[in-house]
Amino acid sequence: MSSQIRENLQKLFVLGISYKKTALEVRGKFSFTAEQQENLLKEAKENQIDGFVVLSTCNRTEIYAHTSQSEFITDLFLKYSEGNREDFDSHGYTLFGNDCIHHLYRVTSGLDSQIIGDFQIVGQVKNAVQLAEEMGMVNPFLNRLFSFAFQASKKIKTNTEISKGAASVSHAAVQYIKDKVSTLESCNFLLYGTGDIGKDTCGNLLKHMNNRSLTLINRTEAKAEALADKFNVKYQSVSKLIEEVEKAEVIIVATGAPQPTLLPEHFNGSDQCKLILDLSVPRNVHPEIDKLDHVLVITVDELSKHISDAIQQRKDCIPQAEGIIYGSISEFYSWLEVKYLSPVIIALKENLQKVQRKELDYHKNKLTDDELKKVEHITSNIVNKIARACINHLKDHHKKQSSPMETIDMIFKDLDS
Repeated sequence: MSSQIRENLQKLFVLGISYKKTALEVRGKFSFTAEQQENLLKEAKENQIDGFVVLSTCNRTEIYAHTSQSEFITDLFLKYSEGNREDFDSHGYTLFGNDCIHHLYRVTSGLDSQIIGDFQIVGQVKNAVQLAEEMGMVNPFLNRLFSFAFQASKKIKTNTEISKGAASVSHAAVQYIKDKVSTLESCNFLLYGTGDIGKDTCGNLLKHMNNRSLTLINRTEAKAEALADKFNVKYQSVSKLIEEVEKAEVIIVATGAPQPTLLPEHFNGSDQCKLILDLSVPRNVHPEIDKLDHVLVITVDELSKHISDAIQQRKDCIPQAEGIIYGSISEFYSWLEVKYLSPVIIALKENLQKVQRKELDYHKNKLTDDELKKVEHITSNIVNKIARACINHLKDHHKKQSSPMETIDMIFKDLDS
């Protein structure tokens, strides 16, 4: 690998915080709203950064960047979050170059998910990249890197069984309900929040319910109405939340807000037994609700403890998935080599053709038209053969030498001898 590629790779890094080292309460401080993500991108762009992607999910908040300004990006990360430097230094991470690439591949392939094989993450990464692209913040390097990672993720999902079984956050929630609620087909359900996780949970839950005793509520009523129409269930406006909480025996909260949206006052003194599953990060169920009698609150972190044997089956697929990842990373590095060799290859072809034209111009007055055509054909073949040989040699030699130009000098010295 050339020094030029190594230097370029060192500009690539990811910084973030995830479930691996951080409890839910601390992790929630570092999550970004949609508005905060846009503001982050805008400020990065204003500071002449052209490679910048912000990812914020229930299990991680990360910034992928391609710039030498790593300290500035860290300060920017802290500026827009509720967390502080001490929390980040204790729980966060910054990975550069090859380590960053491996991390991205593991994230998009579900290997780094709290629930292994959860491919919901790849959709979230794609949304993050799309937002960055819309704001002109995905340079050619990041564009190609994410493209390779997405292709590997798709290949892993297609060619392995790493996503087999019910083990995503929404699947785990439904599995928990199935295991704990004996009156599944008769009790009343309330789903508060119809974003990506809410939609997935709604679909999975209805697969196991013969009745349709599920009511949807969303802060944007039109979204709840659209999902209710799709699944043929009821919806209510958020103004009816207290009444629906009173009726529901199982409440699923997936509002994705930066602060609690289900509050103690929504329970209005109810003494009915209720199961509440909070799928949001930060928590959207107020901690005081945990203290209410007859109420059991289950968080994302607790759900992960109740996943079926599918997890072990998925772990068995990790070596196969990692093999696909290493193959794809190798292809990405090959693309990098060709990318940085392109100017040298173009210069080589142009110089060979220039020599050919000069010699033909010198001799054309001494040759008939037919002879000139034959000589031109012969010299073109020679030039193309030399070019191909040099390019192949250049690509192979480039992997071992630090300077492509040194390789060219060596080739032409060999031709002169």
